[in-house]
Amino acid sequence: MSFEFVIPLQQSDLLKATGTNQYVVEDLCASRQIADKVFGCKSLMRNEGPLMLLENFDIFYSVLRQFKDINSEVKEMAWELLISMCRQQTQNVASYLEDDQLDSVSSHRHLNFVKMNLYLLSQMAEAFETDATRPSSNIASSNKGGRKKTTNIGFDWDNERENFINIISQPIHLDIYRLWDPPIAEEEFVNLIANCCYKLLENPVTCRNKTSRDAIFNLIGALVKRYNHTLSASLKFTQLLQHFEHLSGPLAEAIALITTNFGVKNIVNEILREIGSMDPKDLARDNSGTRSYAAFLVELAERIPTIMLPSISVLLCHLDGESYTMRNSMLGVIGEIVLQVLSGDTLDSKAKTTRDQLLDKLEDHIHDVNAFTRSKALQVWLRMCNERAIPLTRQRELLPLVIGRLQDKSSVVRKSAVQLLTALMVSNPFAAKLSVIELQDSLDKESKKLEEMLPEEGIPNIPGPVNTGDDWEAIETEVIKAIQESTEESEDMENVEIPESKDIKSIVAEIRKLLEAREFDNALNLLNAAKEAWSDHEMFNNTPPTDEDIAMETNNMDPDVEKMCSLLKSIFLGFTPLAMNSANMLVGTDPHALIGGRSEGDACQNSVVNELTKQQILVQYFKDCVAFASQLQEAVPIICQQLGSKATTDVMEAIGFFVTAFEFGISNSMQGVRGMMALVWSKDQSVKDAVVSAYHRLYLTPKGGNERSRSMAIVNNLTALTVGATIGELTSLEELVVQFVKSNDIPKQAIQLLWERFTMKLEATTEEESRGAIIIIGMAAGADIDIVRSNVDVLVGTGLGPRAEMDFTLARYTCSALLKLAGSGKPKVMSSEVPFRFASSHAIFTRLSDILTQGIDNLKDSYWQPFADQAVNTIYRLSEHPDSVCGNILKKLATHIMRIAGEDSVNDEGMESSNASCPAAVLSRFLGFSGQVALQQLVHLDVMVTSELKRRHYVQEKANGSENRNKTKTENETNDPGAIEDELGLTGATAEDAESEYIRKICESESVTGPNLLSAVRPLLVAVCSNPSKYKDPSLRTSACLALAKFMLVSSEFCDAHLQLLFTVLEKSPEEVIRANTIIAIGDLTFRFPNLIEPWTANLYARLRDESVHVRKNTLMVLTHLILNDMVKVKGQISEMATCMVDTEPRIAALAKLFFFELSKKGNAVYNVMPDIISRLSDPDCGLPEEDFRTIMKYLFTFIQKERQSESLVEKLCHRFRATRTPVQVRDLSYCLSMLNYSEKGVKRLVENFACFSDKLADVEVFSCFQTILTKAKKLTKPELKVFVEDFEERITRCHTKGVEDDEIVAKATKAASKLKRGGSQNQSTPAASRQRRTAKSTAKSTVKRTTRRGRRRQQKDSDSEDDENTMPLRETAVDPANCNPGRSVRKTRIRKPKGVILSSDEDSDEEEVLQSMLTKVPRFGLDESTGSETENSAPNRGPTTASGYKKGKRKLLSTPDGARGSSSRL
Repeated sequence: MSFEFVIPLQQSDLLKATGTNQYVVEDLCASRQIADKVFGCKSLMRNEGPLMLLENFDIFYSVLRQFKDINSEVKEMAWELLISMCRQQTQNVASYLEDDQLDSVSSHRHLNFVKMNLYLLSQMAEAFETDATRPSSNIASSNKGGRKKTTNIGFDWDNERENFINIISQPIHLDIYRLWDPPIAEEEFVNLIANCCYKLLENPVTCRNKTSRDAIFNLIGALVKRYNHTLSASLKFTQLLQHFEHLSGPLAEAIALITTNFGVKNIVNEILREIGSMDPKDLARDNSGTRSYAAFLVELAERIPTIMLPSISVLLCHLDGESYTMRNSMLGVIGEIVLQVLSGDTLDSKAKTTRDQLLDKLEDHIHDVNAFTRSKALQVWLRMCNERAIPLTRQRELLPLVIGRLQDKSSVVRKSAVQLLTALMVSNPFAAKLSVIELQDSLDKESKKLEEMLPEEGIPNIPGPVNTGDDWEAIETEVIKAIQESTEESEDMENVEIPESKDIKSIVAEIRKLLEAREFDNALNLLNAAKEAWSDHEMFNNTPPTDEDIAMETNNMDPDVEKMCSLLKSIFLGFTPLAMNSANMLVGTDPHALIGGRSEGDACQNSVVNELTKQQILVQYFKDCVAFASQLQEAVPIICQQLGSKATTDVMEAIGFFVTAFEFGISNSMQGVRGMMALVWSKDQSVKDAVVSAYHRLYLTPKGGNERSRSMAIVNNLTALTVGATIGELTSLEELVVQFVKSNDIPKQAIQLLWERFTMKLEATTEEESRGAIIIIGMAAGADIDIVRSNVDVLVGTGLGPRAEMDFTLARYTCSALLKLAGSGKPKVMSSEVPFRFASSHAIFTRLSDILTQGIDNLKDSYWQPFADQAVNTIYRLSEHPDSVCGNILKKLATHIMRIAGEDSVNDEGMESSNASCPAAVLSRFLGFSGQVALQQLVHLDVMVTSELKRRHYVQEKANGSENRNKTKTENETNDPGAIEDELGLTGATAEDAESEYIRKICESESVTGPNLLSAVRPLLVAVCSNPSKYKDPSLRTSACLALAKFMLVSSEFCDAHLQLLFTVLEKSPEEVIRANTIIAIGDLTFRFPNLIEPWTANLYARLRDESVHVRKNTLMVLTHLILNDMVKVKGQISEMATCMVDTEPRIAALAKLFFFELSKKGNAVYNVMPDIISRLSDPDCGLPEEDFRTIMKYLFTFIQKERQSESLVEKLCHRFRATRTPVQVRDLSYCLSMLNYSEKGVKRLVENFACFSDKLADVEVFSCFQTILTKAKKLTKPELKVFVEDFEERITRCHTKGVEDDEIVAKATKAASKLKRGGSQNQSTPAASRQRRTAKSTAKSTVKRTTRRGRRRQQKDSDSEDDENTMPLRETAVDPANCNPGRSVRKTRIRKPKGVILSSDEDSDEEEVLQSMLTKVPRFGLDESTGSETENSAPNRGPTTASGYKKGKRKLLSTPDGARGSSSRL
């Protein structure tokens, strides 16, 4: 046998010979013959052994060629024969290779068998693999979604695959390369086995099977190790990563196995070089391949970071590439290398330099252009922080960068920044408590101690931040080089003269500054001069060697160079040379431990030096603590803003940060803890749960002590939250306490301690702590009413006892706790339970009456009014007859006031004065109490009484239900209408309607207008509000206005009569608090009586331009609620709301944007008002700056998303170009057009209306806006539309160029005419000059006429319907007979539309807007109803006013708007 088997590139290559003695397949069997042939080979195998393959290769080759056409039994038989041959022959080859001398003939025979056998096995395995992974074309009829394989393999290929890999691995692990001559395996053979392995890895099922995966990796490792497959494997791995994303992890595992088990490390370098040489642009385009490369590199760095480190430089180019995925990957690789290789205290200088360079890369990408990369960089820092792998010197540089990312525009970056900031705080090396105030006190104390310890001589304490050893290592090499150069050139050194005025302390400070500035030569010159000037100083004579100096000696460094380097180091680090050894030993030691660890056995001098060194380290420690805590304190206000973020991740991370900051004692962390309290109302359950969990962790989990001490700690924590809390914070805290009580997180003993603190039975309890206890008790009662119900006597005896007479705040919160007895919300109508109420003679009401009456003149306590309001609420919710109780209190208060007024009216001589008066504050309290009674009387009648009547009807109907069911059939068949109504349930409904009408009648006619106590107060209210000059006290007028509004809420009759007065107060009151309160009251009146307030809507909008920020904010909030609740119609006045988006107050601007955001959710609401907003804001009379107009429009147009809305607005805006009066209006309209999103129809609408704006394109800004429109239109994909857009662009460009040329011609002609006009008087009389002037004027006039005529002709030609649009129908104009000649006929005129930019909305017609715009041009005159004469400017004043409206002690009331009911006579 003299043939040679050559492994073919393709199967068909074996059918033709390409060389001498090459094996060629001559007998290719037909598919029907293969089964018999294979069966015959089975017999030959038993008789001749595995070498029979050499003679029967064609049969198995035929199986490969006919693989799709033969059945599975034949394939299985052929496969088993080949496996059996390989197993047996491997043993034979192993025995043969044991001989040192190999026979060439036998080697050739064995080699042919090995190549034939492995070729057949590999090809057949690839065929099986392809067959197993091919999706089936036969889909099952069931809906299970499963897929069938096209193969009909009779055995489990997943198990057989593993067997195959193990079989072919056996000969590979032998020294079969000795069979070749020379003993080097040919590359085709190695690639045959390797390609089969790579083919198997392409199947994800193979990679999920760990046994098969490990077998393949070991086989590839053997090929790399023994058969020089490194380069080919690296290229193939790179290709596989590009096309198969699932291989990133397995191939990283394979590389790690090859480098560790087989010791082949250069494959890592080859793969990294291959990836590093890839074009960044290609990586940016191929997202799938790039993701695979990125994941592979990160996992490889996790497994073998040490091996990757030498080759990391070839990958760093991708940090500047376009693909952010690769940048993220490189950041992850750097993090793993630093974390696993370049961390710790044992690094040499070279490793530290490498670490610092890599950390610099990480720092740079904190400001990457891509948000995901910025987030990844922060995440890498976070992991290193958690593993304590960040050097301390690096933390000082890192913290400001992280704080800067807290305001990043991306939520993922902000999330990572907060996480990193929290981790830095948790893992800080300084202290467990980071209060800046406490740390600063400690620093000042230790610094003062250090100053006392410093000797008069010796190296001075250099001010400024102390440099570290890392800083010195960064410059040490350059310093040594500079010293060596200076010693060699000592003769050429410059002599530096030191002035006599300077001492050694200042010289040392200058040397240090020069070292920091890297001016080493100057530092050496100055140091040599200092040595000459102070040669006897101990600093230059006593420099004991340090550990590093000893290391320098071992490096054979010159002693002089060594001494100079040591001296410079001591100056740079700020330590004395004598203390260097002790300072080095103290690195990493707790400064507090240093203080207590002083040795008594040292010599006196060394003891002083050691103590000084320890104190210097302690001072530096406190400096670092203060700096770190101060930086964290700066981050707190920024993170507070994230509590209001729309992103849930921001809120969650901010909550976690504040919990940690509070535990570490950050000074202003309480700001965030209180800020997150309001999040308990969040609609997001996860946020709500996080808040509850945070407060539970901070306030309800004390550590240590017995049960009573832990309960006492809980009480202290909860009452501390009430100190200084606002109303909103108390409301949120109540919700938290309710949650805690429901979940039994507040122990019973803590509730008992709260009662003891409230009654001040606990020692050292303050008044403020007692008030805090009753607040928490009232909150807890919201979840468990028995807490208050069983202690009513305690509340009355303590909360309404003698202490309450001097502490109205205590009485107020006691009333709040008592109110819990009435329950929350409206009374239940469908209930048989009688509402809980006390008798009118109960001690509660008696004590409230006494406290209110006796305390009304206690002006030292300003909390009487809040207590009075709460007392009235308590009376009306808990008393059986609240009206009588409050009536008695009113009488007592009135009597008390009259008595006070009587005492004040007595003069010094004992004579009574005719003008009785009382303090304004007392009268203010009386009016406030009256208003609250009126309001609660309304609530009592309209809600409580009505609900109680309904409840009683329900109980009665329930009781009578059995009787109705027992009625006889005869009674049911009667025709009595009353019986039918009873059966249908109409009798109860009629009765309820009658009762409701009766209650309404009482409110309208009797509560505040009938013969009762409240009616008696009414004239006083009106008098105070109407006479600001007489009642000058602001608090009195504030209470009177609020009380008047509350009276108006009760009765529509009273409201209508005094509505004009209330709006006069709103507009003309000089106090902003009165205007701010009144606008809120008017909002409530709008909900109560919308028809009465509707004519005054314009006055509401006018307050948006009030000079007070508080008034504008309240007005905006009131109008927001009214509009969103459909209580006020959205009209053109909403443009006033839009102008608030550019308000100077950021909160008002944010509220205005929020309003339009919520309005956009109500269908087409924003689209409907857009025309009116554009018309009003673009009007020159509005006075809105162009920049503000664009800011408003940019935000509003984000809500125009529908194509039909955009198309409609395009047409409307185009038509308004012709009505513009100023260039600013043209620019505004064109900017609005550029803000729209354009579809195909929108572009066509724009082109159809080209004539409307063609003459406006000469303006550069207008042309720029249309260029923006063209850019948007070009993004549309249809080819025919692109041609259409290009034509449109040509027309726009042509009109722009033409318009510019015309403008230049007109400008030149005008300029020439003006020059002639300004000519000298001597030339004016010259005939030639006159002719020249006439020629220039005629030229200018003709040019202007041509231009005007051309523009007019263009407009008439482009739109024949323009006259119809801009003109109104003919009408007869009446002529005054007194001002016309007799016989002059009445002429007909055509009225032109005004040129204002008025857009029509979808609700109003064009004709109505035209008439409205015309009326605005005509001066309005109104008739003064008192005189009947014509007076100008009688319309309501809508702008901000001052107190100038007051005259003769009376308010000059606003005129009643059209449509408002009631009398408008002066009060």
